[in-house]
Amino acid sequence: MAAINYIGRVLDREKQAPISGAKVSLNLPGYSVVVYSDLEGIYKFQVPFDDSNVLEGEITIEAKGYKTYSSFIRLLPDDRDIGDIRLVYPHNVSPHNVSPHNVSPHNVSPHNVHPHTQEVENQDNLLPIIAAIMVVLALIVAALTLPPPQETPPPETPDNLINLQQPLPLSVNSVYEGLTLSIFS
Repeated sequence: MAAINYIGRVLDREKQAPISGAKVSLNLPGYSVVVYSDLEGIYKFQVPFDDSNVLEGEITIEAKGYKTYSSFIRLLPDDRDIGDIRLVYPHNVSPHNVSPHNVSPHNVSPHNVHPHTQEVENQDNLLPIIAAIMVVLALIVAALTLPPPQETPPPETPDNLINLQQPLPLSVNSVYEGLTLSIFS
């Protein structure tokens, strides 16, 4: 049985700043560990891996002044980076007036952690995504409804055009007659 080192980071969702001293609890079948994040918000833990390809369990992160984060986690032997986990403030508390009396921590999901119970958060960040999807769909519809390009036939050349590549069949007399007619008429 090999021990595999995993790493992750705890951040403040609004400030994107690291959260130090956050308690990170990992509960897997037959194995539990508790570690704390360092000054840069980074936490590390070692997991004993047997012959299985995946370990599933729950990760919980608690930090003073934040909602507690609890989520399902799937650990793979090849993917050792848990990613960033961003904690949020409780709804009735702003980042400017956090006190120990009005704190009840929970959070947002990182890249390979999938929350099983989580509150709906600020949906303002969904608006640009929805707008981009609608623009792409409109472009696709426009492209599909355009008529196919039509092939333009080559321009017709009338028989009365002079080909400048060929010599003109003119004689001196015909030129003289043409000039005298145009001058005296």
